[in-house]
Amino acid sequence: MQPCNVWLYSQGGLFEIAAAYAFHIAEAQAFLDGNKRTGMSAALVFLEGNGIEVPVATEKLYAAMIDISERRLDKTGLAALLRTLCLSSVERMS
Repeated sequence: MQPCNVWLYSQGGLFEIAAAYAFHIAEAQAFLDGNKRTGMSAALVFLEGNGIEVPVATEKLYAAMIDISERRLDKTGLAALLRTLCLSSVERMS
């Protein structure tokens, strides 16, 4: 429900909602293994489903999810990273 809250109450955009998926799935620790991978996958599928071109920036995305798990990066920072990576990918393609 966190992504829904971001949309309804924070008027968050697509990157903020994607970050909410990644952040809260990773933080929930619902699975024995793969929480960070599942969270990032949900965020990337959400962005792609909404027409956002997602770059292959696996090192930066991996580092971001590690930083989230070690509490060095928050949801806002992840949204900013996703926005930067996706928009710079679009600019390179133009």
